[in-house]
Amino acid sequence: MNRRSIFIYTLIMVMASLLTFQVVAYALTSKSYMPSMPAAFKAKPKPTVASNFRCSNRPAIKGLEKAKDPQLRKLAEYQKLCHSAVTTHLMVFTQIPKDTTEAATMGKAMAGTLQEFNKFKVRPLIIVEPTADSTNLDWSQLQNGAYNTAIATYFQTIRSQGVIAQQTGVWVPLPEPNLPYWARGNTTPEDFAAIVNDYLSIAQQSFPGLEGSVMLNSATYSADDFDWANGEYVSLVPYVKNLNPLLVRSVGLQGFPWMPPANKGGAGIFDASEFLSYKLIKEAADTMKIKNVWFNTGTFSAKYTDDPTRQTYVNPERRTDVLNGIITQAQTLKKQGYHVSINLFSQDKSNASEATNWSYFSDSNVTTSPASPVFANFAARLQNNDIPLWLFDREGS
Repeated sequence: MNRRSIFIYTLIMVMASLLTFQVVAYALTSKSYMPSMPAAFKAKPKPTVASNFRCSNRPAIKGLEKAKDPQLRKLAEYQKLCHSAVTTHLMVFTQIPKDTTEAATMGKAMAGTLQEFNKFKVRPLIIVEPTADSTNLDWSQLQNGAYNTAIATYFQTIRSQGVIAQQTGVWVPLPEPNLPYWARGNTTPEDFAAIVNDYLSIAQQSFPGLEGSVMLNSATYSADDFDWANGEYVSLVPYVKNLNPLLVRSVGLQGFPWMPPANKGGAGIFDASEFLSYKLIKEAADTMKIKNVWFNTGTFSAKYTDDPTRQTYVNPERRTDVLNGIITQAQTLKKQGYHVSINLFSQDKSNASEATNWSYFSDSNVTTSPASPVFANFAARLQNNDIPLWLFDREGS
């Protein structure tokens, strides 16, 4: 017998002996004594949230999965992840009617939304974008009252459908007035305040006491800066100093992390003290002499999803770090006597023009997404710190 044959025969005998030892040992002790499989050959377990983990101490809202509204149905998925209630506030988007005919149609639709939200005891935070039929409205026309009759018809229609003031939620006209999204033209920050005052005054004619708010972006841009290159973290006081405190009872600050395209490189902005500084909203709230403030923010898993050469990714660990920084900003305000809430924008916008995935899970992997624990732990931390969590997401996003 040559050396190779001896080696193979010996190897077979050793393996057979080990197998026999394993069988006998397992029969006697129910334990395996074979060496563990190297980690590289093991399938990595999918991240999950423990079945006994609860994001809050409140019971889940029942029946959401059967709701008509896609945002309410999506909230049911968050409750499945959290094994508890998650929020009683959802962000809703609407537009400004261009004429009284459209106002009547929009009013009936909004009345249905408000009534269904009320059925589930969920309060809407209604963002009124300065658009009609998804086309930007000229702010000078808004300032001159060109849409006031349509706006009045809109709220009168909502009231005629049986909606009462307690069901109307919080209304936020002209969000992010310091971003170059809108057709602001030559209007000034003071003009923004005047338009908001007019809109909310008209709303209160139908619903006395309706609650208004404003949402400002943390970085301010000139009206024509569409390359997003020159945003500055400057005072927001010019936008709020002329707001009517009887109409506007809270102020929101919007800020998100940012990352350059993969083909350009760079560190990006992930520090919440930069993109969501509590100092900006504190100054604005103090100017308005109010204590109710809120953040609109989020974290993304992928950006520039419409171009493989530019697409970038952020892992769950880094998203957790960003959310921890956001909580720190909120805690700082809370310790100074402000009532702080956080609205988490968490819709998957990969296929939209912004090409960014803000979500933490999809409809098919609610509990097994790598980012599911990121959201669950964030929600639980807010609960433990008595900071209300609000959401924007919708089924089928």
